Amino acid sequence: ANVSNKRKRFEGDASLDANCLSDLPSGILTHVANYLAPPSRALLSAALTNQNAVASDERNTAIVGNEWTTLDFGEIEKELAVKLNDDDIEKVLQCIDAANRVKKLKL
Repeated sequence: ANVSNKRKRFEGDASLDANCLSDLPSGILTHVANYLAPPSRALLSAALTNQNAVASDERNTAIVGNEWTTLDFGEIEKELAVKLNDDDIEKVLQCIDAANRVKKLKL
């Protein structure tokens, strides 16, 4: 069968077409994000916001959470961290509303 025509089943949901991460329901993304380090959750949310021009604040909050007194980019895998540029960091900071939430920033 053609992979693009396969339908994925998600717990409790009717069949959904999921061609990219931004197509997945918020609940699935939130569950996955729970296994990531906080900065990686913010990067995931920023990436989804980048793909989806109009991202839901509720979805963003569900993925990143709201406990951001410290943001430590040292928790990101080194292979990924070296690829981050200023725009990526800016998106993460905006995504978590760092100006109002973060008290300590570690780069």
